[in-house]
Amino acid sequence: MKEKNRGEYMKSSQGIVYKRRQHILKALQEKKVVLVEDLAKELGVSEITVRRDLQSFDDQHLIERFYGGARLLEGSFQKEEYPAVKPHRSKKQEIAKLAATLVHDHDMIFINSGSTAFLLLNYLSDRNVTIITNNGRAIFRNPSSKAEIVLSGGEIYEKKKSLVGDFALYTFSKVTANICFLGVGGINEKGITTYALPETAVNRLILERTNGPRIVVAEGSKVGREQNFSTASISLITHLVTDRSADKEEIKKIEANGVKVLYVTEVNVNGENEIRIEE
Repeated sequence: MKEKNRGEYMKSSQGIVYKRRQHILKALQEKKVVLVEDLAKELGVSEITVRRDLQSFDDQHLIERFYGGARLLEGSFQKEEYPAVKPHRSKKQEIAKLAATLVHDHDMIFINSGSTAFLLLNYLSDRNVTIITNNGRAIFRNPSSKAEIVLSGGEIYEKKKSLVGDFALYTFSKVTANICFLGVGGINEKGITTYALPETAVNRLILERTNGPRIVVAEGSKVGREQNFSTASISLITHLVTDRSADKEEIKKIEANGVKVLYVTEVNVNGENEIRIEE
């Protein structure tokens, strides 16, 4: 590949695009108003490229464009919320435990950086499987785990300790999984969304490189919710594992798109919680 062509390829790569758009988003959050000319100079790209990025944000109803720039729409940018106190046994754990029952021995598994998806590692540690994840926290897992856990590598997205960018994309592009699990910011009849722009490219590639079940794990409160950044259409999802608090009408719309929905239900048996699968 000629040097010029290689440079053009790198500029158009997904990792570069998402990093650039993250810079623009940060500028919008800090200044509320940005100018195309200023952004082009800061980023070392053409004004046409900046306009294309702003159009993407406009399509997602995050900004209002004006001649030569754009302003952030008030209340349009949602931040991920973390509960101050975590319950002893959360819905996320129940969902992860149920989702883990869908795994078979010798599976090659993709797990994204979502907090619910990450909890699957607790229930797969004694399974004869290989897991590839972009969750940086996986490095602290018990090294005696029977499951083989591989980190994708990549740039660290500090807010969630996820691994993103071209290196992470390259790793996932070289592997085909039998099954994948994704935590999301929201899921509805249109598809899945997230709070973090840099993660969308990795999440979509995970779905595209999986030739078996493509499973979203999400608490009921995330069903029907739509966050800032679109990851993929609902057509790429095969299963949703959630709980009974999910909005019934939203579930019907998701099921109408061919997604199989599994619920967890807590049942008290001799004073202990048991996971029961409901469809």
